[in-house]
Amino acid sequence: MKVDNLKINHITRPMGYWYRTLTASWKVKEALGKFQQSAQIQVSSDEDFKEIIWDSGRDKKLKSTGTEIPISLEACTRYYWKVKVWDETGDIGESNVEWFETGLMERGFKGISITPTLDSSIAPVYEREFELDFLPQTARMYITCLGVYELEINGERVDDHFLEPGFTVYESYVQYQTYDIRKYLCLGKNQIKVIAGDGWYKGLYGYRQNENYRKGKKYEFIADVYADGECILCTDLSWKSRKNKILYSDLYDGEIYDANLDDSELFDVEKGNLDKKTVMERIGVPVKIVQTLRPKEIIHTPRGETVLDMGQNMAGYVSFYCAEPKGTHIILEHGEILQNGCFFNKNYRTAKARYEYISDGIPRVVHARLCFFGFQYVKISGIKDVRLEDFLGNVLCSELETTIHIETGHQLLNRLIQNVMWSQKGNFIDIPTDCPQRDEKMGWTGDAQIFSQTACMNMDCYPFFRKYLHDISLEQELTGGLVPQIVPSVGRRERTSAAWGDAAVIIPWNMYQIYGDSGILKEQYESMTAWIAYIDEENRKSGTNPDLWQNGFHYGDWLALDGGCYHMPTGGTDVFYISSAYFYYSVQIMCKTAEIIGKKEEQNKWKQKAEKIRQAIKKEYFTGNGKVAIDTQTACIVALCFKIVSGKETEPVKKQFLKRMQMDGWCLKTGFVGTPFLLEALTLCEREDLAYRVLLDKNFPSWLYPVTMGATTMWERWDAINPDGSMSDDGMNSLNHYANGSVAIWIYEHIGGIRQLEDTSGFEKVMIAPVVTPEISYIKMEYDSMSGKWKINWHIEKAKENERFILNLEIPFNTEAVIRLPYVDGEVKENGKNIGKMEEPLLKREAGKYQYEYTLNPKWKPCYSMEDSVCEMVRNPELKKWLYAKVPMLEKVDGAEIQNMTLIEMSKLPFFLGIGTRLGLDQKTLQEIQEHISKIEKFKSDLKE
Repeated sequence: MKVDNLKINHITRPMGYWYRTLTASWKVKEALGKFQQSAQIQVSSDEDFKEIIWDSGRDKKLKSTGTEIPISLEACTRYYWKVKVWDETGDIGESNVEWFETGLMERGFKGISITPTLDSSIAPVYEREFELDFLPQTARMYITCLGVYELEINGERVDDHFLEPGFTVYESYVQYQTYDIRKYLCLGKNQIKVIAGDGWYKGLYGYRQNENYRKGKKYEFIADVYADGECILCTDLSWKSRKNKILYSDLYDGEIYDANLDDSELFDVEKGNLDKKTVMERIGVPVKIVQTLRPKEIIHTPRGETVLDMGQNMAGYVSFYCAEPKGTHIILEHGEILQNGCFFNKNYRTAKARYEYISDGIPRVVHARLCFFGFQYVKISGIKDVRLEDFLGNVLCSELETTIHIETGHQLLNRLIQNVMWSQKGNFIDIPTDCPQRDEKMGWTGDAQIFSQTACMNMDCYPFFRKYLHDISLEQELTGGLVPQIVPSVGRRERTSAAWGDAAVIIPWNMYQIYGDSGILKEQYESMTAWIAYIDEENRKSGTNPDLWQNGFHYGDWLALDGGCYHMPTGGTDVFYISSAYFYYSVQIMCKTAEIIGKKEEQNKWKQKAEKIRQAIKKEYFTGNGKVAIDTQTACIVALCFKIVSGKETEPVKKQFLKRMQMDGWCLKTGFVGTPFLLEALTLCEREDLAYRVLLDKNFPSWLYPVTMGATTMWERWDAINPDGSMSDDGMNSLNHYANGSVAIWIYEHIGGIRQLEDTSGFEKVMIAPVVTPEISYIKMEYDSMSGKWKINWHIEKAKENERFILNLEIPFNTEAVIRLPYVDGEVKENGKNIGKMEEPLLKREAGKYQYEYTLNPKWKPCYSMEDSVCEMVRNPELKKWLYAKVPMLEKVDGAEIQNMTLIEMSKLPFFLGIGTRLGLDQKTLQEIQEHISKIEKFKSDLKE
C-alpha cells in the first residue's frame, strides 16, 4: 500500500499560509484491500517524530478527503506530519513525512511600512545591504508590498511567483508572503532589492473610471528577515529607494521599460500608512508560469504590420531576445483576433495592452514583469529582423493542479474541452476574472458562481476559491451582507444581483461536494447566512412578498438571446422569477449545509423557509395547469434543475420545455442562468439524444460554432464573431470568457459518465452511466478526485451485424460505484466472464479494475420520429430530399420559422403560407412518412455543416 499526495488545506507543503482551519488529506494506491478500515495522523515538532504534539490514534472516522487537525499553532514554526492507513485485509501503509509551516501569526511584523520619497508617479526599487558573518541553517523573509512586487537577493530573483502579493479587499487585509531565502544568502555583504509596480492596488484598475479608488494611494513595503529563528533585519528608515527602470506598469495599459535610465541615485524612504494589523498570512496560491508556447507563425499583414501568432489565445506575456542597438524603441501590442488580415484590438476598449522596451544595446531576454496580457496575436514594432525562435509565450495562472483529462472520438468536442480549460487558465490569475485582456479583468461573482463546479473538476481550486470566498465575506462585513457584483469590489459595493451574489452560497457548496472537505462550509457559514439575511432585509424594506425576491436590480439571464436588447441583454425571462428561484436554490443549500456541519435547529428553519419560497414561486409564476407562466427555455430549466417542481409536478414543465426547444428550432437561447443547466434539463426529460443534438450543433448559436470559427478559448457572446470572420461588436466582446464553459460538467457526467450519488461528496460514491451516441465513438477520461483517480474508457466496435460496447473502468481505493450499462442487449461479460443477461443493467462494484463487453441494443441509435420538428429532419440531406419530394409545399418554406413545427402540427393548420393553400398532409401521407423516417438514423449521415 502506498499513502501519498499529502496536503494541508489542499496545498502541498504550505509555507506561511493562513490556517483558520487545518485540514489534512491524502490518497491511497496499490492496497491489497478495497477500503480504508482506519487511519492515524501524527503531527510532530521534529522530523524524527520524537516530539509528537498530536496523535489521532487509530481511528475509523478519519476521512482521506479532509480531516481537521485540532491543534494550536505557534508562529514561525515548521510542523511535520504523516499518515498511516489500514485496509480491511490488514494491509498497512505509511506515508513519507511531510511538513507545513506557519508565518508570523500574532507575532506580527517588527518592521514598519515604508514608502519612497520619490514623486508618487514614480515606481520605486527598495534596497538594503546587510552583512552576514555566518550562514544560517534556516532563513525566512516575510514580505508584502502595495501594489505588486518582485524580490531579488544578491542579483537573483527569489522564487518564481508573479504579481505578488495578489489582489485582496485592501481595506480589510493584505497578504504577505513567506520565502525560504537560505540558498540566496552568502557570507559577508548581501543586498535585497524589491521592484515595485502599481498592480491592482494603485493602477487604473476598475474600468479606469473610479478615480476615488486610487486617490492618495502610495507605494508601501514591509518586511522582516529571520535567520535561525531570530529577526536580523526589518524595514525601517535606513532602507533606500531608486527610480525603477520600469517607467510605467499597469494591468490594462501594460509596461514601459527603459534600460538606459540612470538609476544610480539613492533616495530616502519615509514611514508609510499601512496598518500592520491588516497584514496577514497568505491564503491564495501563487501565480506562476504554468506553460510555455512557441509562436505558430509570423504574419505580414496587408497594412505592412509584423504580427506574431501564438496559435492559442492565452494570458501571460511574451518574452523575447533583444539585440537591437541602444535607444531602439520596441513595442509589442496585444490582440485576440485579426480583422481583414490585420492586427486588431478595439475590443480591448481603453486598455492599451502594450509592452515597450527601450534598448541599451546589451543583448538580453526581456519581458513584462509586473503586469499581464490576454492575447493570441502580438504586433511587433522596432525589431529589424523578427525571428520566431526569439519569442516565447509564457502562460500565467494560479498554481492549481489539473485534475481531469479527457479525449473523445469527436474532434470538435475535444477542441471545445480544450477551450474550456484554456479559458480557466487565462482567467484564474489570483482571482476568477471575467476576461484577461480588456479594461476589466475583474472578479465578477456571477461568472465565478456559474463556472465553479466545472472549475473544481478541472483543477484543484480549493485554495483558490477559499481566498476568493474570504474576500466575499470581508466585503459583506462592509456592506451588511450584500455580495458585490465584483469581488474584490475596488470600492464599487453598491450593486448586487441574484446569481451573482449567490456565489457566497453556491461556490462553497460546490467545493464541498467535489472535494469532500466540510471545512469550507464551516468557514463560510456566516457569510452564507449573511447573504440570505440581506435578501430578507431588502424584502422587508421594499414591502414585497417576503418569500419572493422582487426588488432591486438584477442581471437576469445575462447574454440570453431571447430578450431583444443587445446592449442590456438581461434575456426574456422575468428577472424577479430568476431572483426568487435563486433565493430558493440558495436556501436549499443552506438547509443541507446546516445538516452537514451539525446545526440541526437551523437546518429545520432553512427547510421550512425553502418550502415557503417554493410555494410562493409556484403561486406567482406558474399557471393552474402546472406550466411556468414565463415561456422561455431558462424559465423551464430553472424550474426543473432547481427543483421548484418535483415528482409529478415536473411532467407539464418537461413537456413545456421540450415544446419551447422545438419552437426555437432546438437552438439554445439561454444566457448565464440557463446555459449551465440546459443539457441537464434535457437529460431530466430523458432526452439525452436532444442534449447531444444541442451540444454537437455547429451552427450559430451553439457551443461548437466558435470552434468552427477557430476559437481556442470560450467567447463572452454566442455571436462574438460573425460567419464572415468580422467581430460582431467591440464594446463588450471578449474572446476569452469562461462562463459558457460550464457545459463541461455535463460532458464529464454524461459522456464520460461519472457523477456523484445523491448526498455524497468527494467522489467516494459515484454513478458510472455513460450516454452513448453514434457521433462519439470513444472516450478516454481520467479524473483525479480527492478520493483517488477514476479511469473511464469506453469505445464502440463494429461487429458483423451489430455494434459492441466495451467499457474499461478503474475504481480507486476506498470508493464504490453503481454502474449503469447503456443499451444492453443479451449477455454481458465482466473481466472476460459471462455474468448473464441483465434486465436492469445496474451493478455495484468496489475498488478495482473492470472491463465490460456486450452487444448494443439497436435502439442505441436514435431514429427520426413524428415528434421531431421539420427543421430537425431536414438537417439530414437525404431525408430532406425525400421529404420535399413527398410534400412539395415544404420546400417553399425552407428555413422559415414554421419549420420548427412538427408535421403533425402542420397538418392541423387550416391554411398554409397564409394564401389559402393546403399543405396536403392527410393521415395516409403522415403514416407513410412515419414508416419511412422511423428507419433513418439521426446520425447516419453527417448533419448539415
